[in-house]
Formats: sequence, C-alpha cells, structure tokens
Amino acid sequence: MHEHHEACHIIEHGEEEAKRLGKSRVTKIKLVIGENSGFDPEAVKMNIELASEGTMCEDAEVEVRYVRTMLKCPDCGEMFPRKPFHYECPHCGTEGVPTDIGKEMGIDGFECE
Repeated sequence: MHEHHEACHIIEHGEEEAKRLGKSRVTKIKLVIGENSGFDPEAVKMNIELASEGTMCEDAEVEVRYVRTMLKCPDCGEMFPRKPFHYECPHCGTEGVPTDIGKEMGIDGFECE
C-alpha cells in the first residue's frame, strides 16, 4: 500500500517539474530504488501507471535504477554487496556492517515535453 502513496507523491513532483519548465507533460520518470528500501520496483511502476491517469504524467516511461545493498568492513574499510546469508568481507573475511547504500527510494529526475 505504501507504493500507492509514494506513486502519488512522485506524480505530484513530476507535475510540478513540468509546470516549472513550462512543459505540457512528463515523458519519463527516473527513480532510484534500493534493494533494502522496502519498496518493490514493479509495484511502484504499476501504481504510478494507475495513479497517473488523467495527469501530466500519464503514459510516462518509468525508469528504475536499482541499488544493491552494500556492507562495509569495519576492519579494512572495504565496501561490498550484501549476499544472502554471507556477510563476510571478500578482502579480509571480517563480518561487514550495514550502510545506507541500498536503502534509497527517491526521484532521480524527470523528462518533459
């Protein structure tokens, strides 16, 4: 359900951006969604499609840049992607700690005409 709320928020921002630029419609919505954000990219896309009917964002292409969750080694500082059930640093073997990389959910930009 939070995907619908977020979709409405994205559409509002898209319309504001198109108006600011003096354009009549949004043709592309660019998003960044992290693996550990709690958002399903396909559900977000579907909700944007449904919620955008009759708006300046109707029929806009939705492009998602997916960000893998990254861990950081507390010993050697290596950043590495989280793998299911494997949290060891590939460089030194120490268990990695969570970072904010992969928790993103946001707008990366709009294209308008």
